Formats: sequence, C-alpha cells, structure tokens
Amino acid sequence: MPAPHLSPAVALGGSLFLSGQIAFDDQGAVAGDVAQQTRRCLDRLEAVLRQHGLDRNAIAKTTVWLTDATSFAAFNDAYASFFGDHKPARSTVVAALAITGALVEIEAVARLDG
Repeated sequence: MPAPHLSPAVALGGSLFLSGQIAFDDQGAVAGDVAQQTRRCLDRLEAVLRQHGLDRNAIAKTTVWLTDATSFAAFNDAYASFFGDHKPARSTVVAALAITGALVEIEAVARLDG
C-alpha cells in the first residue's frame, strides 16, 4: 500500500489538527480488541503531539469512528482511562473503516498554546 497523502498534523492559527490514527503496531499490523486499539490510537496521537511540544492535555476535541456500536462501552472505558480528568469535546460515529481489522480511528484538534 502506498503511503497515504496526508500530514500527521497541520498547525493553523492557534490549533493543531491531527490526522486520524489507526492502531498500527511497529510492523504496520492492526490487532487487538477495541480497548487495546483505542489505547494504541491515543498513544499514536500523543506521539504526534510530543513532536510539537504538547501532551494529551492540549487536546480540545476528538472525532472517533467505531466499526461496531456494541463496542462503545469498552472504547469509552479505554478512552476515559487515557484522559483521566481531562475531558476533550468528542464526536463518536459508527462507520466502516478503510483498514482491514481496524475497529477504531481517532483524530484530534489540540491547542498550540498548551
């Protein structure tokens, strides 16, 4: 598969727009249940944030795609565990994803002012 035509993140004004993350491991494979994949997606987002001198607390908004509505509770538990007391605005939709085996995709918008 050719590299996707996108930037991991784009700064515009006072915001950083992060591309959606799928739970790829270091070998490019996607595995695990929705909770494991959620955590991996969020870890990948945080890695992009760190490249811009930010952490998870800079995230103001996320958009989440789940492939199965019945996995919402497991997703939400993993998501809440990652963010703790920080509660970004969030939209969650159910849709097919382009990558085989992916159960969740998460994109984010972060504040550049930290």
